[in-house]
Amino acid sequence: MTSPPLRERFETAAGLGHVLIITPYFAPIPSASTDLMKALAEGLAEEGLKVTVLTNGPALAARPVMTDHPRLKGRIHRAWNPFLRRLGMFHKFGEYLWFMAFFLLRGLAVRDVDLIFVASTPPLAGLPAALLARLKGAKLVYNLQDIFPDSAVVAGLLTGNGRLYRWLRKAEEATYRVSDLVASISPAFSDYVQRTVPGTQVATIPNWVDTDHIQPGDSPASTAFRRGGVFVVQYAGTIGLMQNLESVVLAAECLKEIPDIRFVFIGDGNAKRALEELAKERGLSNCVFLPLQPLDQVPFVYNACNLGVIPLKPGAARIAVPSKTWNYLAAGRPVVGCVEEDSPLAVAIRESRSGAVVPPCDPARLAQVILEYRNAPERVRQEGRQGRDYVEAHLSRRSAIRHYLQTFDHLLAQPAGGI
Repeated sequence: MTSPPLRERFETAAGLGHVLIITPYFAPIPSASTDLMKALAEGLAEEGLKVTVLTNGPALAARPVMTDHPRLKGRIHRAWNPFLRRLGMFHKFGEYLWFMAFFLLRGLAVRDVDLIFVASTPPLAGLPAALLARLKGAKLVYNLQDIFPDSAVVAGLLTGNGRLYRWLRKAEEATYRVSDLVASISPAFSDYVQRTVPGTQVATIPNWVDTDHIQPGDSPASTAFRRGGVFVVQYAGTIGLMQNLESVVLAAECLKEIPDIRFVFIGDGNAKRALEELAKERGLSNCVFLPLQPLDQVPFVYNACNLGVIPLKPGAARIAVPSKTWNYLAAGRPVVGCVEEDSPLAVAIRESRSGAVVPPCDPARLAQVILEYRNAPERVRQEGRQGRDYVEAHLSRRSAIRHYLQTFDHLLAQPAGGI
């Protein structure tokens, strides 16, 4: 945990030490970033900082019982968003605009803010957040989770040489300029920001995993997936346009004659229906599709497989680092990354000795590697242990919170500047 002197310096530099976190997804809404933002808010609050969260909320009719952390009671403001979790680009665009309008207006009413922390989802959220920071006299930290608008190009939503792309690129570069600090999740992202907008203050703080919450271990819920000695290959997360899950289904087709290998896809997204149709067209009884699971089931989900698979479209691994990778490693499960050899994800897999890397869009090679793991149970166990050791040493919640505290402390000690 962070030492008391660090907290004292933060509070001295920041007055009340009040951090406003702006994120579209926070518990109980499931998403890839939900656990990250929840852990950050709770971790900062546990260190004695005043934390306020502005986020989306579920429809009132479907609102579950929410048990907020005691230190965040009354400080999480959730806005009902009529577009939330609805599929299609129109609804996603509406969700983003609605949320940005909410946090800009609601943020004006939050008093005595020292620092605003805004996630890079939705894209361009940093610009209205920068306006809010200026109005509040606060520092702005832009949390860079992926490189936009390049991510939209990889997803097939934009062309890389069109006028809209060039406009969005200039807007994203403007976000870097107006931010007091860009907190990126990989050294490659940090290098990109500094090359694109020289002079930008950047800190590299990788996404983390709650190693206390997700631990290796079986339960009735997880072992049910592997009943009868089945070797389970699993993807859990967003089934969207950045993922290359078609290659996984085609790998399943290569292995359909091997009865004890099962492919499990857990999640929802714009690409799920087409993926289910592909498996149906190919007559693949070894593919199982399940909905997104509740947050309290996350440890069981990642313990339910023998091998995790992280497939991304060509180029996507250079502009995004899926945090679900660390969940598999925390559960002691090796992973196969279907990504380029020089991507940050491939580097992390090799560094942690927790899995294998195969080229994107190569289902035959993926099928071969899966078969190798199925035939080598000791390799599965060893790489699973190595992955767990790696996240405990480098990607734990505790070390990440300490890094953020030190970064915020340094930023708030700097003289105020304009945007």
